[in-house]
Amino acid sequence: MVRERQKAPKSYVNRSLIASIHPHGDIAEQYRTIRNNIQYAANGKKIRSLLVTSSSEGEGKSTAAVNLAVCMAQRGDRVLIIDTNFRNPIINKIFNVQTSPGLSNVLGQQLEIREAIYNTEVEGLDILPSGQRMYNSTELLDSQIMVDVMEFASEHYDMVLLDCPPVLGISDTNTLVSKCEGVLLLVKSGKTQLALALEAKRALLFAKANILGVILNKKSG
Repeated sequence: MVRERQKAPKSYVNRSLIASIHPHGDIAEQYRTIRNNIQYAANGKKIRSLLVTSSSEGEGKSTAAVNLAVCMAQRGDRVLIIDTNFRNPIINKIFNVQTSPGLSNVLGQQLEIREAIYNTEVEGLDILPSGQRMYNSTELLDSQIMVDVMEFASEHYDMVLLDCPPVLGISDTNTLVSKCEGVLLLVKSGKTQLALALEAKRALLFAKANILGVILNKKSG
């Protein structure tokens, strides 16, 4: 099994982890519904890897990804979140860990994947931060090493969630579509323009993504 490298501080729970802080609240229930609907959308097939993206930054996809992961872990699944957003990593901030070492160090063959994984205080949920920023990220994410990372993760976890950059304007996300069994596209009410949402959908379909659904993130307040 994955060797424990370092745990996030026990006293820290980010307010973004609403499904962990308030597991019986309405928002947590909505994420559990999304969790269950994923399998319905897959026509009974067991989905073991998901890519979460949006059309642009600031739409809440990372928060959605981690809360969905929490609900999966609460069901008893072993879950790994991989932050593939090298330009604007968020997962490490949510769980209060360092950005590096992380995925970029693994792809750069500086260390093994098991050495870059953090445990979290959410039982059953581990994270692989992005690591240091890379300027050849598309090539490395499209490499055999990334395939090996996904194979390792699938062997050791029930679900692997990729928190990806926005699909428009950045080629990184489309290179990862073929490495996941399903894709979730997040749109934010009052922010995401319809034209951009449709363009994002077309870009994902062009990359032959298996789009399982769209998550509507409502504006707070």
